[in-house]
Amino acid sequence: MSAPHADQLISGYLARLKEETAGLPQANRRELLADVSSHVEEARRQLTDETDADILNILDRLGEPSAVAADAAERFGIPRAPAGQPEVIRPGIVEIGALVLTPLLWPIGVLLLWASPAWNTRDKLIGTLVPPGGYWGIGIFGAMFATAQSCSGSFSIRTCVAGGGEPTWLPIVVRVAALFVFLLPLVSMAYLSIRLRARSSLQRT
Repeated sequence: MSAPHADQLISGYLARLKEETAGLPQANRRELLADVSSHVEEARRQLTDETDADILNILDRLGEPSAVAADAAERFGIPRAPAGQPEVIRPGIVEIGALVLTPLLWPIGVLLLWASPAWNTRDKLIGTLVPPGGYWGIGIFGAMFATAQSCSGSFSIRTCVAGGGEPTWLPIVVRVAALFVFLLPLVSMAYLSIRLRARSSLQRT
C-alpha cells in the first residue's frame, strides 16, 4: 500500500531538484531527474507496506537537492549556475514553430508553446490569450460582428445611434480598434521572440 503523502513528498523533492539544476544543460538535467525518479521507484518497490516515514528516508538517503545538483554538475564537468538562474535554451524547431504558428494556426502553435521549456508560465499565458485564437479568433469574432444585423430587435446597428445617423468619430474609433486588434498577435509573437532571445543569449555569455 502506498504512503498517503508519497506523491506529494516525491513531487516536492523533484521540484526542488529541478530548481537547483536550473544551470545544467537540458539533456543532463533530464538524465539526472530520470535517474533520481528511477532510484526512488526502485526503493519503493522493495517496501512491503510503505509509510510517509519510509518515503522521507528514501529521499534523505539521496541527499539534499542542492548537494545532488552540485554532485551532478561535477560529474558532468559543467560549471553550475546559481540557483534560480533561468535555464539556458537553444531555440529549435519547436520554438520556431510556436512563434510562427501561434498567431497563424493557433491550436497547433499553442501546443508547441506549452511543450517548450523556453518560456515560463506567464509567457505561455500571454502567447495563448493575447489574443485567444490568434488570427483565427480575430477572424471568427470579426465575422460574428459583421453578421450582426439588428440592435434592440429590429433596427440596424447604424440606426441605433442618437439621431439615426452615424457620429463622425465612430468610423475612426472603429478603424483604430480594428488595427489594434489586428496587431495583437504580432505584438504577442514579438514579445515571445524577445523572451526567447533573452534565454538563448545566456548560452553565449
